[in-house]
Amino acid sequence: MEAIPASAFEDRDDWVERAPRAVATLLVGKLSHEGNPGQLCRVRNISEHGMQIDTIASLLPAMKISVELRGGAQLSGAIAWTKGSRAGVRFDAPADVNAILGKPQAEATAARPRSPRFTADVPARISSLGRSIDVIVADLSQGGACLRLQRTLRVDSEVILMIPGLPTRRCTTRWSNEEFAGIAFHDPISYTELSAWLDSPAAHS
Repeated sequence: MEAIPASAFEDRDDWVERAPRAVATLLVGKLSHEGNPGQLCRVRNISEHGMQIDTIASLLPAMKISVELRGGAQLSGAIAWTKGSRAGVRFDAPADVNAILGKPQAEATAARPRSPRFTADVPARISSLGRSIDVIVADLSQGGACLRLQRTLRVDSEVILMIPGLPTRRCTTRWSNEEFAGIAFHDPISYTELSAWLDSPAAHS
């Protein structure tokens, strides 16, 4: 199939009309490129040949990027244009939009796909019933985090997580072993909040 020309990815309101079969969406993804292994982005619309994204990451035309979506779907390509926080991406190979956005009936009862996770490795603290311990946030997403700690936590117990630069959050322990524990946030971190935190010094302490 002939590749769509770069001019089709101009930043214009008629993006969807100029790219047949493009689907408007607001998928949250993990953007990776040279010099930045993980930054939050939103996929505004997507077609077989490319997508339009929003991100605070610094991108340049022709830069190679990849975006991981919920459930582990990976999209890769090159930046075709940029304007402010918005960019057009031309895929390296045609994408199966139905597979990316759809969900087979057979999977209707399957567990909800996990949101993209971001490596953190930052000091934090958890507390429960008046007792606190220091932990390391190994990675986190909008919905939860993986903690490195020196003791096991009781599964399905409620804890309070305190990460520098982010509001305190109530969480429930989903799993735990001698080195790590996985927790789910009662209230997900907003896109704006997580994006700003990932770009702040607190995320790289």
